[in-house]
Amino acid sequence: MSPLDRPRLEHERYDALFIAPHGDDVGLACPARLFAEAESGRRALVLALFAPVGSDTSAAQVARDLSADFVAAGLTPAAERDEGEDAALGEAVQLLAGIGPRVQPMHVYAPLGLGRSPDHRLAYEASLRAFASEAGRNLFLYEERPEAFVPGSVRTRLALLGARLPPGAARSAEKAGALRHLWRMGEPERLRGERQPLRARIAARAEAWRRLRLAAPWNPLRALGPRLHPVVHLADEDARTRAQAAAHLLLPKDRKGRSRAAERFNTRASGSAKRLGGVYHAERFWLVLPSSDGLPEIQHPLEAGGR
Repeated sequence: MSPLDRPRLEHERYDALFIAPHGDDVGLACPARLFAEAESGRRALVLALFAPVGSDTSAAQVARDLSADFVAAGLTPAAERDEGEDAALGEAVQLLAGIGPRVQPMHVYAPLGLGRSPDHRLAYEASLRAFASEAGRNLFLYEERPEAFVPGSVRTRLALLGARLPPGAARSAEKAGALRHLWRMGEPERLRGERQPLRARIAARAEAWRRLRLAAPWNPLRALGPRLHPVVHLADEDARTRAQAAAHLLLPKDRKGRSRAAERFNTRASGSAKRLGGVYHAERFWLVLPSSDGLPEIQHPLEAGGR
């Protein structure tokens, strides 16, 4: 099937659409919110843009366990792309612009674009172009995990987007020292089982340092980028259990068959819940607010210059 063919869906309409760069992103980042949509009687669909079509993966199983449907769009991931990013972005926008009217979701959840994967940033940009200007529809940006567990990663991303926050939300984007950020920035790849050569790790830290310096002058109250408002979803003990089970399914085991990556991930998630004001489990989203500037046309000069 061509990536731009109409994906086969279980239902004609869904109340909530969760857009994932890869199959595991929603199951790791916002499983509690996904389950809450279903618990509220709303149909939820996970659409994995760069996941291969036709395979019954652990990501699809996690979605089913959380009472949601899962479909892979089959767009070419960054590691396999020959064409430029503009062509890939165009395909993603075309697919999302077609599926939006088809399923008519009231809530759309898209990635904030954390981490080093171009697919995450592309999924963010495509979602913004396809959905941000539509009235009567809420667009939430979820913080990808484990990337969001890196100290300062969310603030740096918001700064490079030039995000504008309400006065009461300016402190939501927590600051972190450069040393802590650089020390922990390789953890997401390790948890996902992705091994990077030494030269790539050095280059990544040099790029991270450059981005931190670009982000330093950001003033969230006076920035000219997308207007965002933080929304924290607080979940109960049952939702935490389901989220922890999802991590065990989605993250790789070590050579001895131990789920050490999932255990570390769940420890980080518990710490994040406490920082966000939760008892058992918490997930943070950024609601895209209307802008007179026209959100799909907003330019992100710092982020664009960072590639």
